[in-house]
Amino acid sequence: MFFFDENDYYRLLYYMDESGQLNNLLTGKALAIRNIYKRQEERNLLSEYIDEKLKNTGFKKLYSSIEMYVPLELSEKLKKQKNVYDRMLKKGNFYISYLQEEDLDNMLKLRKKTEEFHIYNFTYKNKDEYLKEIRNKQYIGIYNEFDQLCACIYISQSTHIRTGDGICVEERYKLKYGLGAALMSYVLDDAINGYHQKYVSWCEEQNYNSMKFHKSMGFVATGKVADEWVLE
Repeated sequence: MFFFDENDYYRLLYYMDESGQLNNLLTGKALAIRNIYKRQEERNLLSEYIDEKLKNTGFKKLYSSIEMYVPLELSEKLKKQKNVYDRMLKKGNFYISYLQEEDLDNMLKLRKKTEEFHIYNFTYKNKDEYLKEIRNKQYIGIYNEFDQLCACIYISQSTHIRTGDGICVEERYKLKYGLGAALMSYVLDDAINGYHQKYVSWCEEQNYNSMKFHKSMGFVATGKVADEWVLE
């Protein structure tokens, strides 16, 4: 068992077989567990056992998300997509940039207004953690001609994989300017230029609009599922 102190909550990495026990849990603030497994036609006994143990310990399941990815060898198709969205942004007087520290409050307001985000585990982050991520250039946003933040996405990366999650778009711009697709197209192109092999995103299973959006951008499911649990 490994505990990581995330300030507002503890993140727990736990390996458990069928004889395992959940014990020695830290207390004093929320404890988040992400249970990742390979999807099968029927859940195996171990998965059901883990779920039962978590429930009996007092954990509440927040949501399940599906890992989806775009193989970046489709680079020519993705670059053509980006050219289309670049023209759309230019026509609407929008531009793309990394978020700055002064954007933090506006970003949090935008996320707070995004209904789907209310159940997500990153809502347990505090401002210092968000600021650290902004300084590390882990947020990219779209701004209008008045330098107002209209959309943003969180990104992270490993040696060969770029990951992006949590696209949010100001309500008045949704379904009108294609800002979410333009933002995704930008980060996909950035991943290609950074010689990453694939781009991964976790999509909440019941968020049908998000699933439809990801598929339209060329994403396919990997078969991995993550259940997010929290003990408050």
